[in-house]
Amino acid sequence: MTNPLNLDLRARAELLTYLVASHFIGRQVTGEWLSSDHVVESTKIWLAANGGGADILQRVMLASRAREIAEQIELISPLSFEPGQVTSMFCENLRLDFRSPVARDVYQHCLNQLLNTRWY
Repeated sequence: MTNPLNLDLRARAELLTYLVASHFIGRQVTGEWLSSDHVVESTKIWLAANGGGADILQRVMLASRAREIAEQIELISPLSFEPGQVTSMFCENLRLDFRSPVARDVYQHCLNQLLNTRWY
């Protein structure tokens, strides 16, 4: 039987994408990556908005990797993270907007990270 507090692979990838995108927004606004407190808050916002339930290990695992992944993505393609591109990753209700090519690219990168590290 599946634990209802465990996110499936796609939900993990989406949460990780949300956290990475949140790091980009924080960096754009303040010049710094998000603090741990802000990452925890972003995780809570995503879980509440998506009706998801993740156990503490999943939340910590994803939150702890989000900044590292954001840094990797920034190094790979820094030009794609101009202010308009970063904000286009979100809808007006602060959900990810997968119509945005940047959001889709970040999601694919996060999914690949999860698959490559066997976090599924």
